[in-house]
Amino acid sequence: METKIRQTHADLIKAIAEIAATMPLARTVQLYHFALFLKTHPLPAEETFEEIAADEARWDTQFASTDDSKLAALVAAVEVEINEGKVVPMFDEQGNFIEHS
Repeated sequence: METKIRQTHADLIKAIAEIAATMPLARTVQLYHFALFLKTHPLPAEETFEEIAADEARWDTQFASTDDSKLAALVAAVEVEINEGKVVPMFDEQGNFIEHS
């Protein structure tokens, strides 16, 4: 889903609620905790919405120019690590962040 910059606050709240309604409960809890994180970590005062949109556009351009074969190789390598049990989860079943030492 592509986010339109000109969406109203109410439109975004409705869209988020619609997305959450389609998720399993565990994912909805994760979304809730992420929203709480965002609420407690506001954007720096000097960063405007327009600057964020421009940064997102730069990321989109960079991603579009990514070599698909290199990206596919990276994904395959990560999948091997996951299948071999070489990774640890970031979140528990309730969606809480797990700190690993």
